[in-house]
Amino acid sequence: MTKRILPIAIAGAAIPALVLTGCSSDGGGGAAAGSGPDFEGLGLSAEVEEELTALYDEAIESGQTDVMIYAGHHDEFVAIYEGFEARFPGLTVSTGSYYGAELQSLLEAENETGRHVASVISNPNGDRYAEQGFVQPYELAVWEVNPALEGRVDPTQLTDGEHMYYSPWTLMFNMSYNTELLDEADLPATWAELGGSEWNDKLTFMNPGTPGGTMTTLTQLVNAGMLTEDDLRAIGANTKIVATDQLALQGISSGEFPLQPLSATTSIINAANQGAPVEVHFLEEGNVIATEKWMLANGAPAEAAAKVFLNYLHTVDAQEQALKSGNFPTNQDPSLTSPYGWPALEDVDFVTLEPQEVLRPAMAEYTPMFQSIFTE
Repeated sequence: MTKRILPIAIAGAAIPALVLTGCSSDGGGGAAAGSGPDFEGLGLSAEVEEELTALYDEAIESGQTDVMIYAGHHDEFVAIYEGFEARFPGLTVSTGSYYGAELQSLLEAENETGRHVASVISNPNGDRYAEQGFVQPYELAVWEVNPALEGRVDPTQLTDGEHMYYSPWTLMFNMSYNTELLDEADLPATWAELGGSEWNDKLTFMNPGTPGGTMTTLTQLVNAGMLTEDDLRAIGANTKIVATDQLALQGISSGEFPLQPLSATTSIINAANQGAPVEVHFLEEGNVIATEKWMLANGAPAEAAAKVFLNYLHTVDAQEQALKSGNFPTNQDPSLTSPYGWPALEDVDFVTLEPQEVLRPAMAEYTPMFQSIFTE
């Protein structure tokens, strides 16, 4: 893999330099450059293959073959990027790591100047980016609704009615623990149990009074009635609050603390793969999920290539890599199972994922309470 710095100077707009990562691999389909798409084993219909081939040919003929992706993180997607490049020789992926205010400013500048860099955007707040004109509609050829999620995941968390975004997988939040300090039989069965005296000075997690996965997770738990303010205060008394998720993960990886509630499964898998003695603990009820929306950027320079990529995210190839990273495919192919023995998303008990129009006001309402209870 190679990295290069591309400075961008646009009059009247301050746009940070992009760190671009070009991915290439001999894995995946392994097709030779110039030989065309490799659909073997993807299980796509002839009609879908024809549509993706037309897009692929359009991208190659136009010369716009590099898909720049703006996302908050990329590490867990590298294998997916490499698989895409192998399946569609000649098409490549570059990345820029942006989120929050920085991403907002960058997209505003690109729209205002008409000098677009991003072709794909990944962010949990797809609806907001659609409302601001940062993305354009595109109806995927490779997409189907999972009926098992009906009533458990609001449809707008998976896609909107105008094809502005789609969620190929969900991120799971639950508990993680140090396997050298705790046995599975010692682990709590509910969130509220974390307030018990047996967990005094044994917990650590990121300050939920600041934006992040911890705030999102606690918001869903409180909103669903899984935790009360009294529960939170009891948990807070047992917890070492730290500034970031990374510090919390370091705390359990090193053995300083035995349990980290409010963990992202992907982070725990990454730590375990690096040798840390940590594992994920699923609750029988009340796990928390969030969706990550993937979108076609407004003014996408490599529009045809980006459309091929967005479809690829929903193929069995990408699902397999998502499972390896610790994510949960929205639609999991029957031929696939989690390498960690985890159930499919439809078989996990999780808090009903409400629409963003419900969760955002709830987050605003609960944040002062989080800030009053949890301090670093």
